[in-house]
Amino acid sequence: MKSVFKLESFLLVILFYINVNIIYCVNLQNVENLTNETSYKSYNIGVDMGIINPEKYSFESFKTDEQSIFRDLYKDYISMNGSQLVNYEEWLIMNNFGILSDTQESLFERKISKRSTADNKRRFVNTVRKGDILVTGRGIGGLVGHAAIMTTDYWVLEMPGGAGWQKGIKDNNRQISKYKWFDEHASDWTTVYRCPNGNAANGAAVWADHTYYNLSGGSKKTKHITYKITIDVWSTNPSYCSKLVVQAYYFGTGSKKVISSDISLRRVIVPSTIPSYFLSPYKLKNMGKY
Repeated sequence: MKSVFKLESFLLVILFYINVNIIYCVNLQNVENLTNETSYKSYNIGVDMGIINPEKYSFESFKTDEQSIFRDLYKDYISMNGSQLVNYEEWLIMNNFGILSDTQESLFERKISKRSTADNKRRFVNTVRKGDILVTGRGIGGLVGHAAIMTTDYWVLEMPGGAGWQKGIKDNNRQISKYKWFDEHASDWTTVYRCPNGNAANGAAVWADHTYYNLSGGSKKTKHITYKITIDVWSTNPSYCSKLVVQAYYFGTGSKKVISSDISLRRVIVPSTIPSYFLSPYKLKNMGKY
């Protein structure tokens, strides 16, 4: 009986992996077949859902981003999540079409500023403070965009991802100075969000620092977190950028009801939708883009 059970279990495993590979190949083939008509159809879906405001994000701008950025990111996503039946339009909706949920501005809006880079940097470093959330357009790992949290008025905590993210990147969590953050993202906009409740912001920053960097709040890194995108929104290892940020305001704010309970219903927490998780009176304030 045991040998029969083992054989059946083995066959089930084989069938599972065959199905996963079939689904992945079908999804990949669908990506290769995307056309200009796909861009138009996808754009109209975003407009009809009220996610895209045509006055702020033209079809031509979307088409450029969709064909040069989104399609490759979707390929990355299905390479890791081939067993999950998420088609291209569903993936775009999940990522909010790369649109910030509060301003309806694209994360990939061309960076044109009347301010010089030096002035923009000065304004950024003078604006950010402990507990602030940073969101930018550079995405890795099948997600649109990137996010981080200020753990002090000086240090930024992030999980930047990188090459090999599909299999997981060990020891990916890091702290960098706000000056280095700006330099690394000087070519794209960083939007700064602030929780209006100082106690909540402080609690989230401390929790993030202790959970994702040093348990006692010291300057030496003692926590080593693997970067990997999974549908488990509660685990802290592995984790990824925007999950870290939302977790900080969920777990680090005590009895305060800061984050919506529907966090558990989402497959993945994406950077552009972070503001939508916050409940009144803790809804994030947009402090500007730099």
